[in-house]
Amino acid sequence: MRKLQIDFAPPSLRRSLFHLAPATWIGLAAGLALCFGAALAAGQLAQQRQARAELLQRQSQRQTRLMHVPAPVARTPIPTAQAQAVNAAIGQLNLPWRDLQDALAAATPTNVALLALEPDAKKRQLKLRGEAKSSDDMVAYIEALKAQEFFSDVVLMKHEINDQDPGRPIRFQLAASWSGGGL
Repeated sequence: MRKLQIDFAPPSLRRSLFHLAPATWIGLAAGLALCFGAALAAGQLAQQRQARAELLQRQSQRQTRLMHVPAPVARTPIPTAQAQAVNAAIGQLNLPWRDLQDALAAATPTNVALLALEPDAKKRQLKLRGEAKSSDDMVAYIEALKAQEFFSDVVLMKHEINDQDPGRPIRFQLAASWSGGGL
């Protein structure tokens, strides 16, 4: 006959633990030991990672310091002629090109063709060569340039009729100083 288990006591945690099989206790102890070992290994890995990160940071700082140490530069005096030439070139490069272009585009009608622009940054002057269909168009263009706020002192330098062209256009040269924008 089979053994009957009759237990009328109310269930509790202590009674449940008392009735556990020894194999369950051994498995529970082995699981806790594995968790404890994993926690120790994770702690060691975190320490190793932190040590490597600090080492990498020190190496990158050292490399940065080595890269930022300027090499000694021999001080050679620049001749004044060379310095003046460089300054003149920089002055030419720093012309108010956009303002010049905008002012010329606003004043130039379709019946006037611009042939050449020669800016002089030092004098703040622009020499302009163009071609117009008639003398009235040329004079109207000069008046339009004078009306621009950007230009001052617009002066007609010379003009001539191009007899070789069948339309006989008038070629002219004028000088204009700029007062606004840029330099």
